[in-house]
Amino acid sequence: MPRGGDRPGLIVAGNASIDLLLGPVAPWPAVGTEALVERIAWRLGGALGNTALALHGLGVHAELVWDVGDDEAGQGLAALLRAAFEPPRIQRAPTSVTVALTHPSGERTFVSHLGHLAVSEPDALAAAIEAAAPGDLLLVGGTFLLPRWRLALPELFARARERGVRTALDTGWPTEGWTDAVRAETFATLAHVDLFLPNLDEVRGLLGDEDLAPDAALRALAPRVAGRVVVKLGPDGAGYFDGDRFATAPAPPIEVADTVGAGDTFNAAILAGLRDDLPWDAAVAAAVEVASQAVASSPRRYPEWGSVRRAHSASPTAAGARAG
Repeated sequence: MPRGGDRPGLIVAGNASIDLLLGPVAPWPAVGTEALVERIAWRLGGALGNTALALHGLGVHAELVWDVGDDEAGQGLAALLRAAFEPPRIQRAPTSVTVALTHPSGERTFVSHLGHLAVSEPDALAAAIEAAAPGDLLLVGGTFLLPRWRLALPELFARARERGVRTALDTGWPTEGWTDAVRAETFATLAHVDLFLPNLDEVRGLLGDEDLAPDAALRALAPRVAGRVVVKLGPDGAGYFDGDRFATAPAPPIEVADTVGAGDTFNAAILAGLRDDLPWDAAVAAAVEVASQAVASSPRRYPEWGSVRRAHSASPTAAGARAG
């Protein structure tokens, strides 16, 4: 696994797809009608795709565990990351596509076709865990869009912890909703996860209470996770426990240009911070800063990670953690 000096390696596994971004859409079109939008963009997407783009933009190397379909779209996705990352496995299926419809508020609606994700097996993830070194960091994202991975995840995460590999998980939103079965499946995996990275709506769905405040949601969820939880709070930054206190890393005031992939960009930056041994509060604050700069740009731009790391290494407290 490639490394910079003696730093741990990063492994990112999960779903990659083509994202078609259209918007803004307002009001929602009636059935049988046509609507025009001002903006369109095609790009690499999915949890893995967005995280990989952010890592590449930051100048941070990672090993990818990913698939594409055996069509022209899959060839295009592979070409986007060819210069910086390992090639994907090819599945005999059409490449997954997600249409992201943006709204004037900045919120999004996603419509996806699973394509190659429906037939992806977790064996490559298992192999990456076996090849990893103790102390390496593994992020798995978009797991609800990988049906053949889902039931294997508790065993895979348990194996990673057994081998000393530090794990992070961002499930995304379940396609079938937060049913009792989905909650049980998720908690079975979280029992082996070192870092859980949901947004607030996902935490509320997982706990079955849509009115929970961030501190109450995190307090209720924390006992079900083997390690730490960081809750993404959108324009309010991110929340986490500092000892027994609920703390937040606030986001700077920005003019939002494109929120697609914001959470995955946050994931990329916090993993880079932990790899580089930033203090915990500094790693969260750095991730908020990177994600904020990213969503304020269109086309997407990322800061240089070395500059971000140095700033937060020098002043982790001033960088943003405060007790709530």
